[in-house]
Amino acid sequence: MKLIMRADDLGFSEAVNYGILKSIVDGVITSTGMMPNMESAKHGYELVKNLDIALGQHTNICVGKPLSDPALIPSLVQKNGEFCSSKEIRARKEDSIVVEEAEIEIEAQLQRFIEITGRKPDYFEGHAVFSENFFKALKNVADKHGLFFCNPSIDKEWEKENHLYGLPFFKLDSDGLYDPKEYMQDNFQLIKENECSVAIFHPGYLDQYILTHSSFTKIRAMECDFLCSEWLKQWICDHQIELVNFKNYQK
Repeated sequence: MKLIMRADDLGFSEAVNYGILKSIVDGVITSTGMMPNMESAKHGYELVKNLDIALGQHTNICVGKPLSDPALIPSLVQKNGEFCSSKEIRARKEDSIVVEEAEIEIEAQLQRFIEITGRKPDYFEGHAVFSENFFKALKNVADKHGLFFCNPSIDKEWEKENHLYGLPFFKLDSDGLYDPKEYMQDNFQLIKENECSVAIFHPGYLDQYILTHSSFTKIRAMECDFLCSEWLKQWICDHQIELVNFKNYQK
């Protein structure tokens, strides 16, 4: 049994960066995705650059400002030039993201990733926006640059082709939390049956930027604590689960 423990949102804020760092050093995270357009992206990279993990591009088109000219990507931005929120995008009756416009911003974020890190990402995926046009644009850019496009839990054909299977998304309670022990136990049979499973988390600490700009707040600190817990480490050991990362599955 193999399992990738993925932490999203590196670069969202400095507090999130420190939580992800702890979840790697003191916890079981094996892969993390960086949001290249965010002001704290370089700060996050500097924290994790020497750690034995897979570092991906967590492409972001719904928080903050784009790296490309807003005039070139009208389907992605508000009148003030900042990205439309994920909530606003989900409320649309149709997928109005224009593939070609999304590709412009994705390319810009890839170039920023390379500027920050000096290399291409180990895997390539998107943040918070469940849009077929966004996924298509991500795959187009990934294919163009020979990158490992990653889409578990969403694209069943991708899962079969890459032998990587995402665990189901957790369901949050009225406080925006869930029971992570129960989540892992409930999904153990899937982990056992799959060649390799992918579990996605959002560990982090909280600062004012996250409190203002993210719907994930208390869940980040809770997951950070869980990912570093002795219970989880012992559970992984007891079930003889091998922790791997996305570099093990690059083509």
